[in-house]
Amino acid sequence: MYERELKKLKALCEGGLYKSPFYARQVRDAAAFDSYESFCKIPFMYKDDIRSCNAYDRTSAEKGEVFGIFSSSGTTGEKTFYVYNKTDKKVHEAFVKDFFTEFGVDSGDLGGVFAPVDTGVMAHSMMWQFTVMGAGYVTCVQPSPENMIDFVTKLPVSVVATRPSVVCSIVGNPEFEEKAQKSHVRLMLLGGGFLTEGRRKVIEKAWGATCYGLLGMSEIFGPIAAECKHKDGLHYPSKYLLVEVVDPVTHLPVSAGEAGVAVYTTLWNKGFPILRYWTDDIVRLDNRPCACGRKLPRIRYLGRLADCFTVDGKYVFPAMLEECLFKYGFTGEYRARREGDKITVILEKISGYEVSSEMKSEIDGIFMRDVEIEFRPSEEMRYDGHAVRFENR
Repeated sequence: MYERELKKLKALCEGGLYKSPFYARQVRDAAAFDSYESFCKIPFMYKDDIRSCNAYDRTSAEKGEVFGIFSSSGTTGEKTFYVYNKTDKKVHEAFVKDFFTEFGVDSGDLGGVFAPVDTGVMAHSMMWQFTVMGAGYVTCVQPSPENMIDFVTKLPVSVVATRPSVVCSIVGNPEFEEKAQKSHVRLMLLGGGFLTEGRRKVIEKAWGATCYGLLGMSEIFGPIAAECKHKDGLHYPSKYLLVEVVDPVTHLPVSAGEAGVAVYTTLWNKGFPILRYWTDDIVRLDNRPCACGRKLPRIRYLGRLADCFTVDGKYVFPAMLEECLFKYGFTGEYRARREGDKITVILEKISGYEVSSEMKSEIDGIFMRDVEIEFRPSEEMRYDGHAVRFENR
Protein backbone atom coordinates (compact mmCIF):
# COMPACT_ATOMS: atom_id res chain seq x y z
CA MET A 1 0.00 0.00 0.00
CA TYR A 2 1.36 3.43 -1.04
CA GLU A 3 4.66 1.86 -2.19
CA ARG A 4 5.28 4.48 -4.87
CA GLU A 5 4.48 7.37 -2.53
CA LEU A 6 6.62 6.02 0.31
CA LYS A 7 9.57 5.59 -2.05
CA LYS A 8 9.27 9.28 -2.98
CA LEU A 9 9.04 10.33 0.66
CA LYS A 10 12.06 8.26 1.64
CA ALA A 11 14.13 9.95 -1.09
CA LEU A 12 12.92 13.38 0.03
CA CYS A 13 13.81 12.57 3.63
CA GLU A 14 17.29 11.39 2.64
CA GLY A 15 17.66 14.60 0.64
CA GLY A 16 17.12 16.68 3.79
CA LEU A 17 13.50 17.82 3.34
CA TYR A 18 12.66 17.10 6.97
CA LYS A 19 15.88 18.40 8.52
CA SER A 20 14.29 21.54 9.99
CA PRO A 21 13.48 21.57 13.75
CA PHE A 22 9.72 21.36 13.24
CA TYR A 23 9.86 17.77 11.93
CA ALA A 24 12.08 16.34 14.68
CA ARG A 25 9.11 15.04 16.63
CA GLN A 26 7.65 13.38 13.55
CA VAL A 27 10.57 11.89 11.61
CA ARG A 28 13.46 10.17 13.34
CA ASP A 29 15.04 8.79 10.17
CA ALA A 30 14.27 7.59 6.64
CA ALA A 31 13.20 4.16 7.97
CA ALA A 32 9.83 5.78 8.79
CA PHE A 33 9.02 5.39 5.07
CA ASP A 34 10.02 1.74 4.67
CA SER A 35 6.42 0.52 4.91
CA TYR A 36 2.94 1.89 5.43
CA GLU A 37 2.95 0.29 8.88
CA SER A 38 6.03 2.31 9.89
CA PHE A 39 4.64 5.42 8.14
CA CYS A 40 1.52 5.20 10.31
CA LYS A 41 3.73 5.56 13.39
CA ILE A 42 4.58 9.11 12.32
CA PRO A 43 2.44 11.42 14.51
CA PHE A 44 -0.22 13.51 12.85
CA MET A 45 0.53 17.16 12.17
CA TYR A 46 -2.16 19.53 13.47
CA LYS A 47 -2.95 23.19 12.86
CA ASP A 48 -1.90 24.11 16.40
CA ASP A 49 1.50 22.52 15.78
CA ILE A 50 1.97 24.81 12.80
CA ARG A 51 0.82 27.90 14.67
CA SER A 52 3.22 27.26 17.53
CA CYS A 53 6.44 27.78 15.57
CA ASN A 54 8.10 30.21 13.17
CA ALA A 55 7.68 29.79 9.41
CA TYR A 56 11.42 29.30 8.96
CA ASP A 57 11.47 26.49 11.53
CA ARG A 58 9.24 24.56 9.12
CA THR A 59 11.31 24.82 5.95
CA SER A 60 14.53 23.47 4.52
CA ALA A 61 14.41 26.01 1.66
CA GLU A 62 17.45 28.21 1.19
CA LYS A 63 16.88 31.93 0.63
CA GLY A 64 17.46 31.64 -3.11
CA GLU A 65 14.75 28.97 -3.36
CA VAL A 66 12.01 31.05 -1.72
CA PHE A 67 9.20 32.15 -4.05
CA GLY A 68 7.30 34.04 -1.37
CA ILE A 69 5.86 34.06 2.14
CA PHE A 70 2.11 33.63 2.34
CA SER A 71 -0.42 32.88 5.05
CA SER A 72 -3.70 31.33 6.00
CA SER A 73 -6.65 33.69 6.18
CA GLY A 74 -6.48 33.99 9.97
CA THR A 75 -10.25 33.74 10.36
CA THR A 76 -10.05 31.12 13.14
CA GLY A 77 -6.99 32.55 14.87
CA GLU A 78 -3.83 34.49 14.11
CA LYS A 79 -2.47 34.27 10.58
CA THR A 80 -0.09 31.38 10.05
CA PHE A 81 2.75 32.06 7.61
CA TYR A 82 4.23 29.55 5.18
CA VAL A 83 7.35 29.51 3.04
CA TYR A 84 6.62 28.71 -0.61
CA ASN A 85 9.52 27.75 -2.85
CA LYS A 86 9.92 27.85 -6.61
CA THR A 87 9.09 24.16 -6.92
CA ASP A 88 5.73 24.82 -5.24
CA LYS A 89 4.94 27.30 -8.00
CA LYS A 90 5.81 24.73 -10.69
CA VAL A 91 3.55 22.10 -9.08
CA HIS A 92 0.73 24.64 -8.85
CA GLU A 93 1.18 25.50 -12.53
CA ALA A 94 1.03 21.84 -13.54
CA PHE A 95 -2.26 21.40 -11.65
CA VAL A 96 -3.78 24.55 -13.15
CA LYS A 97 -2.81 23.72 -16.73
CA ASP A 98 -4.37 20.26 -16.49
CA PHE A 99 -7.80 21.43 -15.35
CA PHE A 100 -8.07 24.98 -16.62
CA THR A 101 -7.26 23.92 -20.16
CA GLU A 102 -10.30 21.64 -20.04
CA PHE A 103 -12.39 24.49 -18.62
CA GLY A 104 -11.39 26.60 -21.61
CA VAL A 105 -9.53 29.36 -19.76
CA ASP A 106 -7.03 31.04 -22.09
CA SER A 107 -5.23 34.28 -22.92
CA GLY A 108 -8.44 35.85 -24.16
CA ASP A 109 -9.99 35.79 -20.70
CA LEU A 110 -10.05 38.39 -17.95
CA GLY A 111 -10.29 36.73 -14.57
CA GLY A 112 -12.14 38.28 -11.70
CA VAL A 113 -10.77 37.42 -8.24
CA PHE A 114 -13.63 38.24 -5.90
CA ALA A 115 -11.80 37.90 -2.58
CA PRO A 116 -9.78 39.97 -0.08
CA VAL A 117 -6.13 40.15 -1.14
CA ASP A 118 -3.61 40.34 1.67
CA THR A 119 -0.99 37.72 2.51
CA GLY A 120 -3.51 34.88 2.27
CA VAL A 121 -2.32 32.33 -0.26
CA MET A 122 -5.82 31.43 -1.47
CA ALA A 123 -6.34 34.83 -3.10
CA HIS A 124 -2.83 34.80 -4.56
CA SER A 125 -3.29 31.30 -5.99
CA MET A 126 -6.48 32.51 -7.69
CA MET A 127 -4.49 35.30 -9.33
CA TRP A 128 -1.69 32.92 -10.32
CA GLN A 129 -4.10 30.49 -11.94
CA PHE A 130 -5.10 33.14 -14.46
CA THR A 131 -1.55 34.21 -15.26
CA VAL A 132 -0.55 30.54 -15.73
CA MET A 133 -3.15 30.34 -18.50
CA GLY A 134 -1.97 33.60 -20.06
CA ALA A 135 -5.10 35.45 -18.92
CA GLY A 136 -5.26 38.80 -17.15
CA TYR A 137 -7.07 39.38 -13.88
CA VAL A 138 -8.66 42.06 -11.74
CA THR A 139 -9.33 41.89 -8.00
CA CYS A 140 -12.54 42.83 -6.23
CA VAL A 141 -11.35 42.84 -2.63
CA GLN A 142 -14.74 43.74 -1.17
CA PRO A 143 -17.06 41.44 -3.13
CA SER A 144 -20.44 42.76 -2.07
CA PRO A 145 -23.27 42.18 -4.57
CA GLU A 146 -23.04 45.84 -5.60
CA ASN A 147 -19.27 45.75 -6.12
CA MET A 148 -19.33 42.48 -8.07
CA ILE A 149 -22.00 43.75 -10.44
CA ASP A 150 -20.10 47.02 -10.85
CA PHE A 151 -16.96 45.08 -11.85
CA VAL A 152 -18.64 42.78 -14.37
CA THR A 153 -20.66 45.66 -15.83
CA LYS A 154 -17.68 47.98 -16.35
CA LEU A 155 -15.03 45.35 -17.20
CA PRO A 156 -15.04 42.32 -19.55
CA VAL A 157 -14.60 39.80 -16.72
CA SER A 158 -15.22 36.38 -18.27
CA VAL A 159 -14.08 33.96 -15.51
CA VAL A 160 -14.76 34.48 -11.80
CA ALA A 161 -12.83 32.84 -8.94
CA THR A 162 -14.35 33.04 -5.46
CA ARG A 163 -16.49 31.22 -2.88
CA PRO A 164 -19.92 29.80 -3.79
CA SER A 165 -21.65 31.92 -1.13
CA VAL A 166 -20.12 35.12 -2.56
CA VAL A 167 -21.57 34.88 -6.08
CA CYS A 168 -24.81 33.48 -4.69
CA SER A 169 -25.41 36.76 -2.87
CA ILE A 170 -26.97 38.40 -5.95
CA VAL A 171 -29.69 35.74 -6.14
CA GLY A 172 -33.16 37.17 -5.66
CA ASN A 173 -32.21 40.66 -6.90
CA PRO A 174 -33.76 40.91 -10.40
CA GLU A 175 -31.68 43.95 -11.36
CA PHE A 176 -28.39 42.32 -10.39
CA GLU A 177 -29.29 39.01 -12.02
CA GLU A 178 -30.16 40.75 -15.28
CA LYS A 179 -26.85 42.63 -15.31
CA ALA A 180 -24.93 39.45 -14.44
CA GLN A 181 -26.54 37.57 -17.31
CA LYS A 182 -25.73 40.38 -19.74
CA SER A 183 -22.09 40.50 -18.62
CA HIS A 184 -19.17 38.62 -20.21
CA VAL A 185 -19.01 36.13 -17.31
CA ARG A 186 -19.24 32.60 -18.72
CA LEU A 187 -17.39 30.54 -16.14
CA MET A 188 -17.13 30.34 -12.35
CA LEU A 189 -14.36 28.53 -10.48
CA LEU A 190 -15.63 28.13 -6.93
CA GLY A 191 -13.63 26.99 -3.90
CA GLY A 192 -13.21 27.75 -0.23
CA GLY A 193 -16.50 26.07 0.59
CA PHE A 194 -18.60 23.12 -0.51
CA LEU A 195 -20.63 23.48 -3.72
CA THR A 196 -23.92 21.59 -3.59
CA GLU A 197 -25.82 20.76 -6.77
CA GLY A 198 -28.69 22.92 -5.57
CA ARG A 199 -26.51 25.99 -5.12
CA ARG A 200 -24.71 25.31 -8.41
CA LYS A 201 -28.00 25.37 -10.34
CA VAL A 202 -29.08 28.60 -8.64
CA ILE A 203 -25.76 30.34 -9.38
CA GLU A 204 -25.68 29.14 -12.99
CA LYS A 205 -29.20 30.45 -13.56
CA ALA A 206 -28.55 33.80 -11.86
CA TRP A 207 -25.28 34.47 -13.71
CA GLY A 208 -25.81 32.56 -16.95
CA ALA A 209 -22.42 30.92 -16.35
CA THR A 210 -21.06 27.41 -15.86
CA CYS A 211 -19.79 26.54 -12.35
CA TYR A 212 -16.98 24.17 -11.38
CA GLY A 213 -16.00 23.27 -7.84
CA LEU A 214 -12.43 23.30 -6.50
CA LEU A 215 -10.98 22.21 -3.17
CA GLY A 216 -8.13 24.20 -1.67
CA MET A 217 -5.84 24.28 1.34
CA SER A 218 -3.65 27.22 2.33
CA GLU A 219 -1.11 24.82 3.81
CA ILE A 220 -0.49 23.30 0.37
CA PHE A 221 -0.92 26.10 -2.18
CA GLY A 222 -4.56 26.77 -2.82
CA PRO A 223 -6.34 24.33 -5.14
CA ILE A 224 -5.50 20.67 -4.60
CA ALA A 225 -8.51 19.11 -6.32
CA ALA A 226 -11.00 20.13 -9.01
CA GLU A 227 -14.04 18.90 -10.84
CA CYS A 228 -13.76 17.89 -14.47
CA LYS A 229 -16.48 18.67 -17.01
CA HIS A 230 -18.53 15.76 -15.69
CA LYS A 231 -18.76 17.41 -12.25
CA ASP A 232 -18.68 14.08 -10.45
CA GLY A 233 -16.19 14.47 -7.61
CA LEU A 234 -12.93 16.39 -7.23
CA HIS A 235 -9.88 14.92 -8.98
CA TYR A 236 -6.62 15.33 -7.08
CA PRO A 237 -3.05 14.89 -8.40
CA SER A 238 -1.94 11.65 -6.75
CA LYS A 239 1.52 12.24 -8.24
CA TYR A 240 1.94 15.08 -5.77
CA LEU A 241 -0.39 14.21 -2.92
CA LEU A 242 -0.87 11.20 -0.67
CA VAL A 243 -4.36 11.21 0.85
CA GLU A 244 -5.15 8.92 3.77
CA VAL A 245 -8.70 8.57 5.04
CA VAL A 246 -8.77 7.59 8.70
CA ASP A 247 -11.39 6.92 11.33
CA PRO A 248 -11.77 10.07 13.50
CA VAL A 249 -11.76 8.02 16.72
CA THR A 250 -9.40 5.09 16.14
CA HIS A 251 -7.14 6.98 13.69
CA LEU A 252 -6.91 3.78 11.64
CA PRO A 253 -7.46 3.72 7.85
CA VAL A 254 -11.08 3.18 6.86
CA SER A 255 -12.14 0.60 4.29
CA ALA A 256 -12.09 1.63 0.61
CA GLY A 257 -14.90 4.05 -0.18
CA GLU A 258 -15.82 4.73 3.45
CA ALA A 259 -15.91 8.22 4.95
CA GLY A 260 -13.24 9.46 7.32
CA VAL A 261 -10.87 12.32 8.10
CA ALA A 262 -8.61 13.40 5.24
CA VAL A 263 -4.91 13.31 6.18
CA TYR A 264 -2.57 14.87 3.61
CA THR A 265 1.10 14.34 2.81
CA THR A 266 2.85 16.25 0.01
CA LEU A 267 5.14 14.33 -2.34
CA TRP A 268 7.54 16.94 -3.69
CA ASN A 269 10.37 19.15 -2.41
CA LYS A 270 7.92 21.59 -0.88
CA GLY A 271 8.87 24.83 0.87
CA PHE A 272 6.63 23.84 3.77
CA PRO A 273 6.22 20.04 3.64
CA ILE A 274 2.91 18.60 4.80
CA LEU A 275 3.41 15.30 6.57
CA ARG A 276 0.34 13.42 7.80
CA TYR A 277 -1.61 16.66 8.22
CA TRP A 278 -4.94 16.14 10.01
CA THR A 279 -7.54 18.38 8.36
CA ASP A 280 -10.84 17.69 10.18
CA ASP A 281 -12.37 17.34 6.70
CA ILE A 282 -14.61 14.30 6.27
CA VAL A 283 -14.22 12.83 2.79
CA ARG A 284 -14.60 9.69 0.73
CA LEU A 285 -12.08 8.62 -1.90
CA ASP A 286 -13.29 7.31 -5.24
CA ASN A 287 -10.80 5.35 -7.34
CA ARG A 288 -13.28 4.25 -9.97
CA PRO A 289 -12.71 5.36 -13.59
CA CYS A 290 -14.23 8.75 -14.44
CA ALA A 291 -16.03 9.45 -17.72
CA CYS A 292 -13.44 12.16 -18.45
CA GLY A 293 -10.78 9.49 -18.94
CA ARG A 294 -8.45 10.76 -16.22
CA LYS A 295 -6.83 8.13 -14.05
CA LEU A 296 -6.71 10.52 -11.10
CA PRO A 297 -8.65 9.50 -7.97
CA ARG A 298 -11.46 11.72 -6.73
CA ILE A 299 -12.28 13.28 -3.39
CA ARG A 300 -15.91 13.44 -2.37
CA TYR A 301 -16.02 16.19 0.23
CA LEU A 302 -18.72 15.80 2.89
CA GLY A 303 -17.95 18.48 5.48
CA ARG A 304 -15.92 19.32 8.58
CA LEU A 305 -15.99 17.77 12.03
CA ALA A 306 -16.17 21.25 13.56
CA ASP A 307 -19.29 22.05 11.50
CA CYS A 308 -21.56 19.04 11.78
CA PHE A 309 -23.91 17.23 14.12
CA THR A 310 -23.59 13.61 15.16
CA VAL A 311 -27.12 12.27 15.37
CA ASP A 312 -27.71 8.66 16.44
CA GLY A 313 -24.10 7.88 15.53
CA LYS A 314 -24.35 9.41 12.05
CA TYR A 315 -22.83 12.62 10.69
CA VAL A 316 -25.18 15.36 9.50
CA PHE A 317 -23.42 18.09 7.50
CA PRO A 318 -24.56 21.56 6.35
CA ALA A 319 -24.35 20.40 2.71
CA MET A 320 -27.14 17.89 3.37
CA LEU A 321 -29.43 20.59 4.72
CA GLU A 322 -28.47 23.03 1.95
CA GLU A 323 -29.28 20.50 -0.77
CA CYS A 324 -32.75 20.10 0.72
CA LEU A 325 -33.36 23.84 1.13
CA PHE A 326 -32.32 24.69 -2.43
CA LYS A 327 -34.40 21.79 -3.78
CA TYR A 328 -37.48 23.53 -2.41
CA GLY A 329 -36.56 26.97 -3.76
CA PHE A 330 -35.00 28.49 -0.64
CA THR A 331 -31.81 30.38 -1.57
CA GLY A 332 -31.07 32.41 1.54
CA GLU A 333 -28.68 31.83 4.43
CA TYR A 334 -29.29 29.17 7.05
CA ARG A 335 -28.01 27.81 10.34
CA ALA A 336 -28.82 24.92 12.66
CA ARG A 337 -28.53 24.92 16.44
CA ARG A 338 -28.59 21.94 18.78
CA GLU A 339 -29.35 22.22 22.48
CA GLY A 340 -29.47 18.76 24.04
CA ASP A 341 -31.83 16.70 21.88
CA LYS A 342 -33.51 19.78 20.43
CA ILE A 343 -32.47 20.89 16.94
CA THR A 344 -33.57 24.21 15.44
CA VAL A 345 -33.08 25.15 11.80
CA ILE A 346 -32.76 28.92 11.41
CA LEU A 347 -33.55 30.40 8.00
CA GLU A 348 -33.09 33.87 6.56
CA LYS A 349 -36.47 35.57 6.33
CA ILE A 350 -37.33 36.00 2.65
CA SER A 351 -40.52 37.84 1.75
CA GLY A 352 -43.22 35.47 0.58
CA TYR A 353 -41.29 32.26 1.31
CA GLU A 354 -42.92 29.59 3.46
CA VAL A 355 -41.74 26.14 4.44
CA SER A 356 -43.93 23.49 2.85
CA SER A 357 -44.96 20.32 4.67
CA GLU A 358 -42.87 18.29 2.20
CA MET A 359 -39.79 20.40 2.90
CA LYS A 360 -40.31 20.18 6.67
CA SER A 361 -40.69 16.41 6.45
CA GLU A 362 -37.45 16.11 4.48
CA ILE A 363 -35.59 18.33 6.96
CA ASP A 364 -36.86 16.14 9.82
CA GLY A 365 -35.55 13.13 7.94
CA ILE A 366 -32.08 14.65 7.60
CA PHE A 367 -31.80 15.25 11.35
CA MET A 368 -33.73 12.06 12.25
CA ARG A 369 -36.13 13.92 14.52
CA ASP A 370 -38.79 16.63 14.55
CA VAL A 371 -36.96 19.95 14.25
CA GLU A 372 -38.12 23.49 14.89
CA ILE A 373 -37.94 26.14 12.14
CA GLU A 374 -37.14 29.77 12.92
CA PHE A 375 -36.85 32.76 10.59
CA ARG A 376 -34.39 35.58 11.25
CA PRO A 377 -33.81 38.95 9.49
CA SER A 378 -31.16 39.01 6.77
CA GLU A 379 -28.81 41.22 8.78
CA GLU A 380 -28.57 38.50 11.45
CA MET A 381 -27.74 35.81 8.90
CA ARG A 382 -24.67 37.22 7.20
CA TYR A 383 -22.09 34.53 6.44
CA ASP A 384 -18.39 35.24 5.85
CA GLY A 385 -17.55 31.85 4.38
CA HIS A 386 -15.69 30.66 7.47
CA ALA A 387 -18.12 30.56 10.38
CA VAL A 388 -19.79 27.28 11.33
CA ARG A 389 -23.36 26.78 10.16
CA PHE A 390 -24.15 24.04 12.70
CA GLU A 391 -23.77 25.14 16.31
CA ASN A 392 -23.69 22.73 19.25
CA ARG A 393 -24.63 24.35 22.55
